[in-house]
Amino acid sequence: MRAYISVDLEGINGVCHSSQTQPGEPGYERSIKLMHQETNAVIEGLVKAGCTDILVNDSHWDMRNLRIEQLHPKAHLTSGWQKPFSMVSGVHAAEKPDFACFIGYHARSGCATGVLSHTYRAQVFRDVRINDVLVGETGLNAYLAGAFGVPIALITGDDALAKECTELMGEVSCVVVKQAVSRYSACFKPQEEVLKHLEDCARIAAINKKGWNLLKPPAPAKLTITLADTSMADACELIPNVKRLNDRDVEFEDQDYKVVFRVMLALGALGASRKDPFFS
Repeated sequence: MRAYISVDLEGINGVCHSSQTQPGEPGYERSIKLMHQETNAVIEGLVKAGCTDILVNDSHWDMRNLRIEQLHPKAHLTSGWQKPFSMVSGVHAAEKPDFACFIGYHARSGCATGVLSHTYRAQVFRDVRINDVLVGETGLNAYLAGAFGVPIALITGDDALAKECTELMGEVSCVVVKQAVSRYSACFKPQEEVLKHLEDCARIAAINKKGWNLLKPPAPAKLTITLADTSMADACELIPNVKRLNDRDVEFEDQDYKVVFRVMLALGALGASRKDPFFS
């Protein structure tokens, strides 16, 4: 079996503040250690299930957080930015993975309790919708995996994320590694218990094909983004076929979700270029 793993950081057990997620900030190195532990636990479970080809995609921040020398020896690592499909680059490989796992994921922007909740560009995107349904990174990425015919076998993060996944995807294996209290607070579970549970759940998820969830994107897919300020909308509406709906909302629609996804990435990058440090 071929397995694909996308790894973020905000949903890792032990992480609850933005200072733990930024290189050079207090707590970052400790968070990276925890990130490796959870990732390696999942890989070990996949190996025990018979996976022989495992690709890990570093999906946090500048995507240079995971270190190959600290990663499970059975896994390959894709690191760095820019990647054609960002957090899910590699899921579109010529040798298609049998399934994907999303590790250390978090709830969408605006979630009342989700730990470090945001959607891709935290300082740019207020809300993101696909066909008028609010989605976070998990939904956006699962739709892209589905567009390439790759089902989701396992998702890990806090309980707010688990609720979000169930509402969007229905039946899906979601491991809760911490309980959300607020955006910057969580109740953490014992680390050794979490790691053992992740390994067991990854092994079971890989074997249980009936539990895999292929989330097919809608066609056509309409992307609606509420931006942080009007100058970002000014910039985004310069892209052909992007419609300005009002002060801060822009819209793009295409029959092919893969196109929609890449336009979303472009709108985020363009919006970020208009971020004003004095008027935020």
